[in-house]
Amino acid sequence: MKILNSNQYNQGIGKNKLLSSTAGVGSIITTKVGSYVLISDISKWKFIKWANSKVETIRENNSDDRKIYEISKTEITIRGIDFINDQRFIRFIRTEKELKNLVCLIGVPHMALNESFNTPNWKNHPIKTALENAGETGTSNDYMIVGTHFPKWFKNRKGELKQISNWKDMWEKEGRKHNGTPSINDFAPPRDASDFVKEFKHKNIEGREVNYREYRELEQLNLSLICPNGHLSDMPWPRFLTWKTLKETFQLNRDDNGENLFDIEPCCSNPNLIWTESKTKSEGYGSIYLECKSCGLGSGVSKEKPKVNLEGINNVQPNCKGQKPWEIEMSNPDSIPFEKCYIRGEQQNGREKMQVALVTANNVYYANGFSSLFIPMHLAEDISKELHDALEILEERYNKRNINNPISKEDYWTKKVADDFEEFLSDNAISVKSDEHQFESSLKSLFLNTENNRPTDPYEEYRLQEYRCFTRNSSISDKEENKGLYFQDIDLPTELKPFFAKIQQVEELKVTNIQFDFTRVKPKERIVRLNEKGEKIVEEASTGQNTFSIIKEELFVLPANETYGEGLFFQFNDEAIEKWLENNSDQLYNRFSKFLNREVNLKEQGAGLKQKIKNNGVKHFLIHSFAHLMMRELEFSCGYPTASLKERLYISNTPEKVMSGILIYTAEGSEGSMGGLVSQGEPEKILDIIKKGLERSVNCSSDPLCWESDGQGIFDLNLSACFSCSLVAETACEEMNLSLDRRVLVDEKFGYFTSIA
Repeated sequence: MKILNSNQYNQGIGKNKLLSSTAGVGSIITTKVGSYVLISDISKWKFIKWANSKVETIRENNSDDRKIYEISKTEITIRGIDFINDQRFIRFIRTEKELKNLVCLIGVPHMALNESFNTPNWKNHPIKTALENAGETGTSNDYMIVGTHFPKWFKNRKGELKQISNWKDMWEKEGRKHNGTPSINDFAPPRDASDFVKEFKHKNIEGREVNYREYRELEQLNLSLICPNGHLSDMPWPRFLTWKTLKETFQLNRDDNGENLFDIEPCCSNPNLIWTESKTKSEGYGSIYLECKSCGLGSGVSKEKPKVNLEGINNVQPNCKGQKPWEIEMSNPDSIPFEKCYIRGEQQNGREKMQVALVTANNVYYANGFSSLFIPMHLAEDISKELHDALEILEERYNKRNINNPISKEDYWTKKVADDFEEFLSDNAISVKSDEHQFESSLKSLFLNTENNRPTDPYEEYRLQEYRCFTRNSSISDKEENKGLYFQDIDLPTELKPFFAKIQQVEELKVTNIQFDFTRVKPKERIVRLNEKGEKIVEEASTGQNTFSIIKEELFVLPANETYGEGLFFQFNDEAIEKWLENNSDQLYNRFSKFLNREVNLKEQGAGLKQKIKNNGVKHFLIHSFAHLMMRELEFSCGYPTASLKERLYISNTPEKVMSGILIYTAEGSEGSMGGLVSQGEPEKILDIIKKGLERSVNCSSDPLCWESDGQGIFDLNLSACFSCSLVAETACEEMNLSLDRRVLVDEKFGYFTSIA
């Protein structure tokens, strides 16, 4: 289908990808017509702006946080937008991203495009129906994701190179010359007003026959400048032309890498750039020439104006201007928001350098996402629901009381709660099922110790809540407050009892994904070190860019994706692991010493995973390798390809926070969850699946090279593990298919499962 106007200029993106590593805020999407579009920040998404404004109004009219949450849920739901109920996750985001006013998460609407006109199927859309039922109106554009063209430079068949704003001005002049045809609506994809093709009639989306003047499409350049802190800039071609001329005429040092490129004067006040490419393109960038017809720079007419090509452009490293084009306001597209940019965000480290990259390169975008497994708050905190509700009310009241006239928690408890505890319970409709005095004592202890229990590593604490929910409960009752999570223990086969503490069938689970921020050049590394005292210190190697542009205090809503699924949970026997490590200490040390003794450099890639392996030791390889063994075996037993599965690792050696488990579950966008995975957890099946998986792990088509390998994969972080035996789809693995070794499972001398392999 030919794209003829802006109404058709839509690009389909799966909503599960929209908050992922490939298509989140700040990423560059290649459209079906070959142009590149930069996804705008969520503050430009109309449905987010509406929800944010609605919740702001609700907050202004109510002071009770619980009431604000419930009213927001009602107002958003009746308009057909998914309201994602995961208060544990919201609390975590408030702290981790310093979004103290965040109220709720809402789902990204599903907007399917029809095949005829590449426009949304809005006529019978559930959101449209919900709006009509609520007495409101809306359009499909209100629920679509916004983007802008990037890079901004386009060239025509003649090689004339201009920014899109200049081409647009030419288009508008052409429209005025022909009585409004073409219209600005027809400038999509961007077209050359000087290159007319033909005039014809066609039917628009409404079925009416209209005249259409066709012009040839422009070609968008594919080079950009990227910064490790997430900033993005266009190559300033008129300034590049000046800089390269100065280098060619020896007015700049040959080692000059364009550090001051953005400060150099452009070639002239009215550049008319021509981009010329050799037909053979055999010389790479050396076969692409740039000149200005206005001033003659790059023309080669004299020694002062030699020919200029793009050879060596990959070595250009200008100081970063801190530009954020994904935050461009649609009403003022020529003004690019910016901020000061320093190495790792600190001024004393000096200005960060940019580097040249193709917009389709992998290093142009790295999203920093986070996924949350739904756990009801009372289960996450391992207390009764009544105690949790009372603590939440007490914390809310204390925080509001403390804004203007701060007092200690002890004084607040004594003066406002202890004097008449029964009144506190009745005022807040809290029904105590246990002994009231014991309830009061427990509430007081929890309230007074809240500040002292701040985790040094909140990520670890978050996983620990999930791990304890599974390990401390043999089953979850099917109650309304637990909706979204249902699991039960299986009768562990006798042969598996020496290796596992429990295996659970998770018949229902709910996972919510959001995007925290993003970087470029290299992923955002989160490194957790242990200091001399054994305390955890969290460091980050780069500064990410937020997905929103408004100030944090004014952000009340974030977009998220919620998926339902099923899974299997395995808790390893910690005593068995300790005994195994002790009995095989020499052999395991010889095999893994290079991972356990290395000094991890904060600046090197993969530092976060390298440090995690060092912290967790051999146990990390054991549990992670078993997770991959199970996912690969489930392909054979129940038909799920590994791309339809995901792992969730629970591994830690932190005292009092020891974790040794995995959850394997159906992933977002998979074939669904119809019991196929849970059924494999039946006692009579699970033993057979594990045994067959271990048998397959003994042999690999790449043996003996794979079996005897002392390092393979990225950073050599795998031992005996390759695509033939251990690796799974990258979307299924939490750690990029790294930290794997099948020999730690099945080696005859030191394998953990040797007795049943």
